[in-house]
Amino acid sequence: MSPEQQYVRNATRGLRGKERQETQTELLDHITERSRQLTLTGLSPEQARTQAMQELGPAPTVARSLRAGKHVHPALSAAALLALATLLLWPVPELLYARTDPFNSTTTQPIRELRAAGYLTVREANSQLKPYGIQLRHHGESWELRNAALPTASIGSSENSWNCKRPMTSMAADQPRYLLSGMPTVAYVNPSALLVCMSEAGWPLELDGQQVKLQGKAFPDAWTREIAAMFYVPQLTRSLSKLPRHLWSSPTAPTPQNEPSVIAYSSASSEITWSARHVETTARNVGLLVRFQLNGTSWSDKRKYSAPMFFSFTLPVSDQGTVNLPVRIPHAMRVVDLTIKSNMNDWLRADTSSFPAILVALPDRTDASIDLTPLTFNR
Repeated sequence: MSPEQQYVRNATRGLRGKERQETQTELLDHITERSRQLTLTGLSPEQARTQAMQELGPAPTVARSLRAGKHVHPALSAAALLALATLLLWPVPELLYARTDPFNSTTTQPIRELRAAGYLTVREANSQLKPYGIQLRHHGESWELRNAALPTASIGSSENSWNCKRPMTSMAADQPRYLLSGMPTVAYVNPSALLVCMSEAGWPLELDGQQVKLQGKAFPDAWTREIAAMFYVPQLTRSLSKLPRHLWSSPTAPTPQNEPSVIAYSSASSEITWSARHVETTARNVGLLVRFQLNGTSWSDKRKYSAPMFFSFTLPVSDQGTVNLPVRIPHAMRVVDLTIKSNMNDWLRADTSSFPAILVALPDRTDASIDLTPLTFNR
């Protein structure tokens, strides 16, 4: 007999026949549903089942309440009330519509596509994070990553973060759902996005070739594919913010630019033209920073605007000091030439229509600052 079965057996002592059988079914349904909800917050199945029963209260107390026709627990959760409303005739119709999922992100992608892209369930992610002393948990209205020796990394809390994404639920047909509420029962997270969140929080991630490490321990290879470009955005933003404000902010921008806008550019496009150059640096990775101007029309008042922005590329340096630099990239429905500069003044004074770029050394740790002094290279 399982602990849940033993619990509901003891919690229904004193009831008879069909009434007891139906009550046991209702209680088991609640424990199962509540346990599924709690696993989404990072608890193990065993911990979730234990907490679900603890929320109901001691079995003898539940039994006395049921015999007396009273509610089970004064602080019973909305999920429990939903499961037990018929049994207990509890007059709380507003709670029947309470939000039970703690996720703000949804997708229409089927689960099979999320799995193919490397997404993990929250429970799976926590299992893989445990050896690093990290826990992914839901706190208040947000998600966060916690490690006792490091600052808390909030997930998806910043509107300016393009790559640090919180867990999501799928609205597709293959998403498991609760029987009563129809809400999704499982949340999925991109493990690469979790590494980006760690980087944005200032955690000392190390880039060693294709590996990403924390305190010397490498993360699984499946976590680190094609994400190095994202890691350095916070550090580049901080370094660029030291430049004169007019170089990264515009009064005509549709939203206030309180810091430089840096976009991590993917190197996967087949339209990029590359050129091999020898670079004078001991760094294992270099960054290519491209200045450009974003022009458009605001939706609200149809006002034209122009806002300075930056592209960033993260590029590996070979043992021989060679790096493949992009010299032509797709941009705004066309392909544009980059103008690579080796002098800071030339870069800052150049017309943004020429897409001026500089090459800078990137540190091996993502919590280190970035020196914007341009590197020299052969032409």
